[in-house]
Parts: sequence; C-alpha cells; structure tokens
Amino acid sequence: MASIEFQQVSFKQILTNISVTIAHGSQTALVGSTGAGKSTLLRLLNRLSDRTAGKIFIDGKEIFEIPVPVLRRQIMLVPQEVSLLGMTVAEAIRYPLTLRGYPAPEIQTRFQTWSERLNLDSKLMGRAEVELSLGQRQWVGIARALITEPEVILLDEPTSALDRGLAQLLLDTLQELTRSPQPQTVIMVNHQLDQVSSWCSHVIQLHKGQLTLSQTADAIDWQNLDQMLKQAVTHQEDDDEWD
Repeated sequence: MASIEFQQVSFKQILTNISVTIAHGSQTALVGSTGAGKSTLLRLLNRLSDRTAGKIFIDGKEIFEIPVPVLRRQIMLVPQEVSLLGMTVAEAIRYPLTLRGYPAPEIQTRFQTWSERLNLDSKLMGRAEVELSLGQRQWVGIARALITEPEVILLDEPTSALDRGLAQLLLDTLQELTRSPQPQTVIMVNHQLDQVSSWCSHVIQLHKGQLTLSQTADAIDWQNLDQMLKQAVTHQEDDDEWD
C-alpha cells in the first residue's frame, strides 16, 4: 500500500509550499500549463530530485528515511523521453527484473503477460532505440515500468505520442490496476482533459509552481478547468513575449 502526502513542499524556484494528499489506489491526473512544476513533482517522488523544503511521506514514512533503491522499486517513473540504454526492446523491458535478480522463468512469465496485455508487436522485440518511433519508445517505457508491478506508477505525458487506440488501452490498463485486489496508485501528467476526465478519480492542478486545485473528479467542472488551463497558456505566452 502507498499513500502519499506532501507537507509544504518546495523545490528551488519551481515549486512553492505544496501540501496535498494522494490516497492509496487512486488515479490522479496532474494538470497545469508548461512550466507549472508537474514533472518536478513526479521527480521528487522517486528522488530524481530532492525537495528543498517541507516533507514528503510515503505510507506515513518520511521519504528521506526510505533507501533510494527500495523507494524506486516501490515507485516507478515513466519520463517523457524514454531511453532503452543501448538495449533491444525485449532486453529493455526485462531489464528492471534482471537488475533485481528475479529468476529467469518469472522474468519470462511476466514478459509474456505484459507483452500480451499491452499488445506489444513481436516484430519490435529485437529492435534498437534508433529504429523506434517516439510513440513506440513511450510504449516500451510504459511496459518496462508495468512489468515490475510497482505500488505507485508515475507517468509524465505518457499518451503524447500514442495513437488514440493505444492511449485508450493504457488508460483501461491503469484503471484495472487501481481496481485489482492489491490496487496500485497512479499519478499521470496529461494535458488532454478529454482523456483523463473519464479515467481519473482525483485532479491536482499546478500553476507557476503553486497548488491551485485538488478535488475529486466528480466535483470538477471540466469545462471550467479547460478554460483555466487555456488562459494559463495564453498568459504564459504573453509573459514570454516580454522576456
């Protein structure tokens, strides 16, 4: 189980006094304009970056008290830019389990299970990163995270390069994970409200590094939220013109 709590968390000039709780087994959409601090918030959760003020608790335990290798087994991040680290597709997907010393039969069983579940094309398995499209690399990164069956899954714009069919398959799969007997917690950065509105259970909005909204999905006025995000983008573009 993994509930997450931010208590007055700041990071340099990017995030300021973020206080929010994310429940175990929830599906949280993290929204906001470019530069709002969304990706940074994800990075703080598996300590690719460390907060400069405040505290972060995972199941009531302060994040600095959890050894980084343990934390990153518990909380997996799929970044916007996925690297295969010089491996083939098949090797990259298996790599986290190999690194953790899983026996070969279990690695193969999980590999087959997730390959089928995510409709991974067998023709891609021997390909290198340079032979893949951006969307294909994203899909491999998602498979590499899900095969580890973490308690918390962090996804940074995972559908940005996916076609509509794969994007829906991902949302359906993530929803299944949060409703399983041992539900996983999912936090997804996504600009496409039409995708997340029917998927998420909770919405967090950031604007210029500050928390501006934290509500259950059924309490959200989605049309109003869409307008707020568009206005934030417009204001940001106006500010950029004066820089």
